Amino acid sequence: MKSLSKYLFDHLHFGLEDKKFTFIEKLIFFLIIVNCIFVIIESEKVIYERYSLLFDSAKLFFGIIFLIEYFCRLIAVGQIEKFRGFNGKIRYIFTIPAIIDAIALIPLFLIGLNEGFLVRLLRAIRIFSILRFGRFSESVDFILHAIYDRRHELVFSLLITLSLMILAATVLYVAEGELQPEAFGSIPRALWVSSAALLSTGYGDYTPITFLGRFAAVCTALFGIGAVALPAGILASAFTERKRKKD
Repeated sequence: MKSLSKYLFDHLHFGLEDKKFTFIEKLIFFLIIVNCIFVIIESEKVIYERYSLLFDSAKLFFGIIFLIEYFCRLIAVGQIEKFRGFNGKIRYIFTIPAIIDAIALIPLFLIGLNEGFLVRLLRAIRIFSILRFGRFSESVDFILHAIYDRRHELVFSLLITLSLMILAATVLYVAEGELQPEAFGSIPRALWVSSAALLSTGYGDYTPITFLGRFAAVCTALFGIGAVALPAGILASAFTERKRKKD
């Protein structure tokens, strides 16, 4: 068992060690990509109905392969000191990469469901497998640590953005609520429209018609630039600092 664990550890990457990609890892990469392609294509109803047997067989095939890989990882992870023994494996199961692996396996145990919403949900869950690329990349680990280092600043910038959205929604509700009740008749309705303006390029199907509403719209659009620039600047600073420390 120990030799099997060592063999699997040598051929699988856990994101905690520095080693080159093996044939098994390259194969897993390829299967993850193909699985995601199948999920995307089968979301087109006409194509799925025509080739349903192929797509259902692919779902079962990828599910079994990824399930085998999951158990192989449970066996191999014992080679890492902090994951040794039964308690160590339980600790590994609740790590983020292992949770992503487990979520991607859920559709395997729910094959045969034909409810519309559940089918769409299961397809979305299968796309979770693409997140598993993170354990193979040092760059992803670098980005995650940079985000963690600036978590307080990022949360503060998020609070600023939410505050601006609520403020803009309140002004639009006061200015436009009586004239356009379907869009601005309540603060929650106006909040949806203001968030679209703050985080994208316009108000969609609704345009303010009062002076105060238009003034709020212009201010919201200008604040939207800052809503994107502020966290971008925070992350750029974090990347630069972490890169400097690493060098």
